[in-house]
Amino acid sequence: MKKYLYRKDIFLSKSKSNRYIKDRIREKYQEMDRSIKILLKKVNFNNKKILDIGCASGGMYNILKNKFGTIDYTGIDLDTRCIEIAKTRYSKAKFFSTNFFNKKFKENTYDIVMLWGWAHMYPDWKELFSKIIKISKEFVMFDNRIRLNGPTVVDLDLSYQYYYKTNKRNYYLVHNLYELISFFQIGKLNIKIVNAYGYPLPGKTSARLPLPASEVLAGSFLLEKYPVKEKVKRYGLLLESLKQNWTNLNIQVPGYSK
Repeated sequence: MKKYLYRKDIFLSKSKSNRYIKDRIREKYQEMDRSIKILLKKVNFNNKKILDIGCASGGMYNILKNKFGTIDYTGIDLDTRCIEIAKTRYSKAKFFSTNFFNKKFKENTYDIVMLWGWAHMYPDWKELFSKIIKISKEFVMFDNRIRLNGPTVVDLDLSYQYYYKTNKRNYYLVHNLYELISFFQIGKLNIKIVNAYGYPLPGKTSARLPLPASEVLAGSFLLEKYPVKEKVKRYGLLLESLKQNWTNLNIQVPGYSK
């Protein structure tokens, strides 16, 4: 994993901090995107050890605690202002101001690893997902921007969004759904089930895109891993391999077909 976060200064901008601290976004279950709510219901969070990467002012802890009960929650974020507010608001959770990409984590440390609102902003997406999947023991959850046709768009000059009031551009990745699904079936990631739920963008977007906005879908993913000690054999080029399905796919995205 590269030891930097591209343009991390923009994630520390005051306009971004104020959005979470003063406007208190992402604090109520009712306000979550429906794709996220659908996938949250598939997981039993009670007494689970959770890592929320990019937790901002800690609103997700409030959502999970009120909805699911007792949880062991740790939130990390670059933004010290947001973290200090989170510590004040939610004293029963753990919050740390840290750069996720500079911090070493042991494999299978957390039952659930989640990141909301920024998976589509990081260009080295394979490295990002590889790292968070290794940290998780059971589940990985994130939201994203996806498309069914055409390649994943990773180009700051072609697909971008100005970040709040910074006057600076940030990546706006639109992932090809089939590319993501293929990647999540790599043996070293040890994924048992890929759950995905998506729908057309619910409204206008300020992103500048190299494709019609009508072709961009908002999607959320829930990856379930095999138990740590369970070994799965994967093979091909044999007749019996045609019947092998080491990763189950539960994809509820309009227009998707196997």
